[in-house]
Amino acid sequence: MKKIKRIVIFTLFLDMLGMTIMIPAFPNLVTYYHTSYFMISLGVTLFSLFGLFSTPILWAISDKYGRKIVLLVSVISSLISYWLIRISGNIRVYLISRIVNGAAAGNISSIQSILTDISVDHKERTANFWLFGAVFGLWFIIGPAIGWWLLGYGVKMPFIVSFFLCLINVLFIIRWLPETNKFLVTAKKISINIVTIFKNMFVSKENKEYLVFFIVNLALMVYQMSFVLFLNERFGISGETSGYVMALIGLVMVINQWFLLKSFWLKRFSNKRLVWISILWMIVCYAWAFFAGSLRIIIALVAISGIFQGIFRPVFQDMILWNNHDIGLINWNMAALANLANIFWPLVGGYMIDLNISPFGLVVVLLIVAYVYAKKYLTKQIA
Repeated sequence: MKKIKRIVIFTLFLDMLGMTIMIPAFPNLVTYYHTSYFMISLGVTLFSLFGLFSTPILWAISDKYGRKIVLLVSVISSLISYWLIRISGNIRVYLISRIVNGAAAGNISSIQSILTDISVDHKERTANFWLFGAVFGLWFIIGPAIGWWLLGYGVKMPFIVSFFLCLINVLFIIRWLPETNKFLVTAKKISINIVTIFKNMFVSKENKEYLVFFIVNLALMVYQMSFVLFLNERFGISGETSGYVMALIGLVMVINQWFLLKSFWLKRFSNKRLVWISILWMIVCYAWAFFAGSLRIIIALVAISGIFQGIFRPVFQDMILWNNHDIGLINWNMAALANLANIFWPLVGGYMIDLNISPFGLVVVLLIVAYVYAKKYLTKQIA
């Protein structure tokens, strides 16, 4: 199991390194394509929209044919997407590349399902989620820093490197990654009725948890999708400098995931208290950032909020999975909800940035709604 975990983490690292290398390039794409922040954000929305429709299909394929084939197809779609951006000379091809990537966007969900498959018990599953979060923070140290350096060789260079990282990953998955789903459901029917899937999701016993997860994800898209564009528009921060900023935030997240979660947070607080603490502190950080006029203060606040994002996600995800036998379905449902959140926020965030409006206020409102709803309906469910 340890060997498989090392292989999975290496695959995850390559995949997310390719994604984070691109982050500093997005402000430069606005100039390169002679377009608006809204249009660049539209690429994120298209990725998420097609990911929303592909997620239930990929989940069914994952249960029927295995995790490996879904992960392989997803990485290949990223490879094709990066190549399309490399050869594109206009915004239309860029948007098509986002559609191609979203149409098979099962990378993260597949890896989470694999980590769940190889977990022997609840404790190991929780530990694997912490490890996942720690690697996530590591991406944001290395990826943006490399992306910043690559931009010195042209706006397309980060995408060229991401292409070759995906190519290496494809070969690595084919050669080294074993199939971890030992309970393939070969008779499973593959449904493409997204309406029915979401209807079933919100009448399930986890429906209240799903709604809180969705609202929090909707709020946090400002960090993942719009923050670099916001820095560029409000403070004139270039993509190159944004690489340093993202690396700093990633460093804070890594320190929290590797050294503080087990030795401090989990020892001193219950899961229930960690959920409330994380949401409340994210509200404080983003509210302060909304009124702050100092670049240094905003960066510091977003970095601090990253600590509590890193606490909320694994704790809340493990809470939903607790004593539930259909773990694969829940992992993919959460991926679908994340894609649904990604559809709306990049459009709203990009539009607000074009109008020179700070998006942090909307983030605060959404987090307050999530906190109030969770306090009212989830108190008994959270251990």
